[in-house]
Amino acid sequence: MGSNQNLRELQWLLQMIKSESFNPQSISFYLSHRTSGCYQETENSVNINISEDSLSYFSNILSDLGTAKNIQSSLTNLEFHRVEWGLEQLVYLGILLQNSSNIKQLVFRLNRFNIECLSELCEVLKRNRVIKEIMISESGIGPVGAGLVASALKLNESLEELQIWEDSIGSKGAEELSKMIEVNSTLKLLTIFDSHPITAASLISAVLARNRAMEVHVWSGENGERSSKVVEFVPDNSTLRIYRLHLSGSVRVACSLGWNSTVKSLDMTGVRLKSRWAKEFRWVLEQNRSLKEVRLSKTSLKDKGVVYVAAGLFKNQCLESLYLDGNWFSGIGVEHLLCPLSRFSALQYQANITLKSVTFGGGKTRIGRDGLVSIMQMLTTNESVIKLGIYDDESLGADDFVKIFKSLERNATLRYLSLQGCRGVRGDVVLDTIMQTLQVNPWIEDIDLARTPLQNSGKADGIYQRLGQNGKTELETDTDLFKDMPLTEPKSCRVFFCGQEYAGKDLSLEITMSTLV
Repeated sequence: MGSNQNLRELQWLLQMIKSESFNPQSISFYLSHRTSGCYQETENSVNINISEDSLSYFSNILSDLGTAKNIQSSLTNLEFHRVEWGLEQLVYLGILLQNSSNIKQLVFRLNRFNIECLSELCEVLKRNRVIKEIMISESGIGPVGAGLVASALKLNESLEELQIWEDSIGSKGAEELSKMIEVNSTLKLLTIFDSHPITAASLISAVLARNRAMEVHVWSGENGERSSKVVEFVPDNSTLRIYRLHLSGSVRVACSLGWNSTVKSLDMTGVRLKSRWAKEFRWVLEQNRSLKEVRLSKTSLKDKGVVYVAAGLFKNQCLESLYLDGNWFSGIGVEHLLCPLSRFSALQYQANITLKSVTFGGGKTRIGRDGLVSIMQMLTTNESVIKLGIYDDESLGADDFVKIFKSLERNATLRYLSLQGCRGVRGDVVLDTIMQTLQVNPWIEDIDLARTPLQNSGKADGIYQRLGQNGKTELETDTDLFKDMPLTEPKSCRVFFCGQEYAGKDLSLEITMSTLV
């Protein structure tokens, strides 16, 4: 606001409203001020102060704005601060909104509505075809008010952004808004701040189940705690990030993802999950055709939960990256997780061929003997995984990692191996084995040994140097190998039929070029 010397009388404002030269784009009302007056903040914006002893001016100004043709065409933004609405004033506001052709934004901060006034406002919203954004902040609308707003937006076909901040709409209000989302396809942005995080589950579930391209942000600050985000969905990058959610809410979100086609990346890092959630998520993996990346790091999943996730991988045909590090499962979980990525006979097909990156491990993950055997089996037979991560493992020793690298000698698919934080990656035997593996396997492009004893001791430098040489050799092969060789006309070609062991690998067929001609 400006200084008192820049304030003009409200009577002057009423006269200016009737003047054709007065064409503001933004008008902000501030009630409960000590002094009344108006201040033209910029050429296109006006702030209006109304004290308690001048409340009659509020109705007069709204009434005159609703009939001023020049203002109806220029006005785009309306803000109301600390207004305690009466029915008469709401009627005047309704006339203004009905007659104005360009009002795009409507903001209510610290307002007070009774049920009658809220109903009147929502009736206006039902008919309005112009407003694009509504923000209601700290106005105490509660679950009933949220229900009224939801009923209006079931019919409104113009609103694109709705924000409700610190109004405690609760689970009932959230359920009403979720029903609105099932009907309304024009809303593009929904932002909710509520004291109860329970509101997030129903809202985001409705958005996902109906495949709405709606950006969603739900915040919560329970019992005076610092506000934090609960759920975030950004359709532009197709990412759903869940920061915290109770178990039943997580299950509900999982169910809504089954036939969803808008989410490509699901991140639930740090959300505590149980086997009940994993059981529903198995069905998601079997049915969903859009998920490309799933992050379930540090979600407290145990063996039973991982078994459900692994079962879903058998039928999944789209998921490319799965992060399960920082969980609580054992070698049994590892065995089931890697089963769809492995073959157990020469005649068996690999169940899942779309997953390219998988990560597990952690201080509470006990890979053990069963898990080690499963890792070796997967590395020996897998033909699709490009990146494997085993993080912060404390259960495998140096001899176990020697066996893992020996298994890599027969793998022509894996490009990136991360063993960051694994205590068993130590000693000269492991170092020598890695160097031998890199001599036999030229396909490995990167080995991440961050925070391992091998790197901490400075012995990993030779590995990184060798990896760099492999990359350089590969580059030179691609560009320089045939540079100076003479070109000759081929006279014949040889075709080799290659396949699994004992399946005709030794059979070759020679065809002369004259025969082909």
